[in-house]
Amino acid sequence: MLPKLLCALIGYALGNFLTADLVCRFAVGKSVFDVGVGNPGMANVGHELGTGPAIAVLAGDILKTVLAWAAAQLICPGDGLSAGLAATLGTTLGHNFPAWHRFKGGKGVTTTCSAIILASPVAGVCACLVGLATVIFSGYLCFGAVAITLAFALLMLLGGAGADVVCYALAFALLMAQAHGSAMRAALEGTQRRASISVKFWEKVRGKRR
Repeated sequence: MLPKLLCALIGYALGNFLTADLVCRFAVGKSVFDVGVGNPGMANVGHELGTGPAIAVLAGDILKTVLAWAAAQLICPGDGLSAGLAATLGTTLGHNFPAWHRFKGGKGVTTTCSAIILASPVAGVCACLVGLATVIFSGYLCFGAVAITLAFALLMLLGGAGADVVCYALAFALLMAQAHGSAMRAALEGTQRRASISVKFWEKVRGKRR
């Protein structure tokens, strides 16, 4: 128990490093919380600063998740999967609730997707594809983000994963639902902006039908 707690704490410390904030301070001299909608994630940075900064944010968020996973493998070599999930769950918690910013951070989509792919490449990629399909057909990123974690938890359960792994998967799902709760409510009320990838997809479909 103590080694996994250590893994989670290391992950949390790494998660507190918000790549988006560093990129924004370097690019425009502002905190990411003062740019666009104030979310320290790839989508906000990409919308406000362009593709290059967005890629830098994506790479940094993936890297901190990989580092947390690698640390867990060194600490718990005999239980790498469970320890890795503990560490990357900690990374997502640190990203979403950074101690240095009054526990107000991002939504943890990149850290979560990185974590589940590290845990099970096949199931992780399949879950991400389910999320992408959900975004396209529902029109909203928030539903897709939650679908990723639910699909991963279901795949782990059906694949016979241990109870601890399934619990970690459900914890990721709860975190994702919490992070996107307001967006999902807005989507149901019709006040949430639709995802551009969905809009463009259906425009092309309608164009081909004419």
